[in-house]
Amino acid sequence: LTISQRKLGTRSIVLIHHTNCGLEQITEDFRTELEDEVGQRPAWAVEAFRDADQDVRQSMQRVRTNPFLLHTDDVRGFVFDVKTGLLREIDPA
Repeated sequence: LTISQRKLGTRSIVLIHHTNCGLEQITEDFRTELEDEVGQRPAWAVEAFRDADQDVRQSMQRVRTNPFLLHTDDVRGFVFDVKTGLLREIDPA
C-alpha cells in the first residue's frame, strides 16, 4: 500500500477478506510448530482470527493509523461470502 500510494499515486484503499478463511482454523501455536521443526521462531505473528467482520475492522484501523501511508481517509472494508458469492461492506465502527 505504501508503494502504491507513494510511487503510483493511488489514494483509495479497499480491503477484502473472505469467509471460511484458513486463518480461522489455526492459532499462534503455529509459530511454536515452526520453531520445533526449523529451530528458529518466526518474528511475525500468525494473526489468526475467528470473526471476519471484526478482522476487517481491525485491518481498516491499522491502515488508517499507518504512518507510511499518505491517504487514509478513503478506506473501505468488505467480506466476501464464499458460499453466496456476495460482497458485504463492513461498517468501521
